[in-house]
Amino acid sequence: MYYSSSILAERTAFSWSNSAKNSLTGAYPDGQYDGLYWRLTDDSLVQGLFGLVSDNESAVIEVYSGMPGGEGSKSTDKLRRAGFDTAASHNVGTGRMNYRNIGIKREIEVSLTSVWTARPLIWLRGGGAAEADVSALVVEPAEFLRTFDLMRYYASKMKESREGETAYRDKAGGVLNKRKL
Repeated sequence: MYYSSSILAERTAFSWSNSAKNSLTGAYPDGQYDGLYWRLTDDSLVQGLFGLVSDNESAVIEVYSGMPGGEGSKSTDKLRRAGFDTAASHNVGTGRMNYRNIGIKREIEVSLTSVWTARPLIWLRGGGAAEADVSALVVEPAEFLRTFDLMRYYASKMKESREGETAYRDKAGGVLNKRKL
């Protein structure tokens, strides 16, 4: 159970940077990738810079054998895709996957309960199903540096703006909202 939970969390964290990435192999089709600054809609740190409210801070899905996959770049779609890929190749049991985004810390949490437990294990454990709670951090050094540079650039632009920091930030946030970024 712990093995399946760990694989599910680690593969999801690894494939988070590209919506088309296969969570089992890490490969993605030629030319299919997320835009350079996709994190503008995924990162509460960047959204906070522009005065935007993030609805992507947390996403939760249920995991079970035969679950549907996901297509798209939203957090729940990425969780569903990785959950489907792993549930199809491992006996993962049932449970939930959670994506949490708190500033610069982005984390995948997996909580699974076994649907089957061996009799000797029940005897040793004193009954009850086997459970596992695992987490993995989404780490992307190159994207982190891009985001940091973007924030540093706009922070200096806001500071030097004639209309003031707040007006510049609101103007930039308005453009992003208009484009649905």
